[in-house]
Amino acid sequence: MTRCGWIVLAAAVLAPVLAAQGLRGELQTIDGRKLTGMLTIDAGGAVRLVRDGGDVTLALTDVASFAPLDAARNEVKAPHRVWLRSGHELPARSLRGRPAADGQPAMLTVELPSGVTVDLPIGFLRAVRHGGSERAEPALFARDLADPADNDDVLFVQKDGQSHRSQVTITGLEPDRVDFQLRGTAYDFPLAGVTGIVFGRNTGFAPDRQPRPRTLLDLTTGERLEGRLLGLDTDLRLRLDEGAEVHVPLAALHHLSVASDRLVWLSELQPKVEQTSAFDRVWPWDNDRSAGGPGFVIAGAAFERGIGMVPRTRLTYDLGGNYDVFEAAIGIDDRGGPAAHAVFRVLVDGKVVFESAPKVLGEPATPLHIELGRCHQLAIEVDFGKNYDLGDFCAFADARVVQR
Repeated sequence: MTRCGWIVLAAAVLAPVLAAQGLRGELQTIDGRKLTGMLTIDAGGAVRLVRDGGDVTLALTDVASFAPLDAARNEVKAPHRVWLRSGHELPARSLRGRPAADGQPAMLTVELPSGVTVDLPIGFLRAVRHGGSERAEPALFARDLADPADNDDVLFVQKDGQSHRSQVTITGLEPDRVDFQLRGTAYDFPLAGVTGIVFGRNTGFAPDRQPRPRTLLDLTTGERLEGRLLGLDTDLRLRLDEGAEVHVPLAALHHLSVASDRLVWLSELQPKVEQTSAFDRVWPWDNDRSAGGPGFVIAGAAFERGIGMVPRTRLTYDLGGNYDVFEAAIGIDDRGGPAAHAVFRVLVDGKVVFESAPKVLGEPATPLHIELGRCHQLAIEVDFGKNYDLGDFCAFADARVVQR
């Protein structure tokens, strides 16, 4: 073959490889632009979107979100679950231990429903639920998870058909065994027989949070991963606060959002809470979920982030004069009651700047764009409508504050 022939052949071989770099979808910037193209992100955080109307280059801090075209949810039920001291939860298809070695602590290797594997240091684990088709949740597991012992770990096992709960000190993990001490004596137990572990409040610690910009990934199979974005080309690389670097296949990404000093999600902030009971009950408010479950669905449109509230609730955030705009999409979550009827308000430095007409079930979300003028306090509120809180699952979806 001639030299020219080899060049043509090499180009033909490389073309699909080059085409596989990046992910096509819609990118939204923090100033509200929506751009469609092929996305790549390098290790330094430079964002490039290749598009028909001309390529666009941005900093990661200019990005609000990215959604691949035609990405569809395909949530996978996982038998196991891992709770982290950082506050995150991970579903798991499989769990296995890894002993301490070469200066590294013992690890729990978690295979996520997407096939991604994560190595988690034992000291960063809050709890592990080792489930299965015949492995009901152990008695007292939920209680121990909600209120762990200070200095003891709790080990739940099945042995000879019986369930056992013991206060121990977990000392290590092997591929198929758990090492622990019970009343000063060292033991181990097969991992297959462990139904759960709840680590003591003081037997580990939460990792330091990595600095902004931080990236939240929602995967098509249901997992949520948050940390420092390391790049997006042939796959997506993310470093968790726990130190693990994960490689996510591009096909597994459902939605990507970025939080930086220029864009902060309200669900990352701690508000002052004021509530009025309904029927002698105060309904909880929550971050990134409605009273009906994770995320928000408003007239069929899904949102991953936001604030879920039930009347009457007012949340007041101290912004310190750092932000220019508040944005959100408001409405009644589809999992609310058919008689839902509620009023939404936004207050800036104590003054009402927005009040909605009563919102009802099935009504499309109303987008909000409210100038803050570098205010010090932002409050969001939901109030009773005419039906006095009958399934008013109110959502401030995608609620965020932005610096220009």
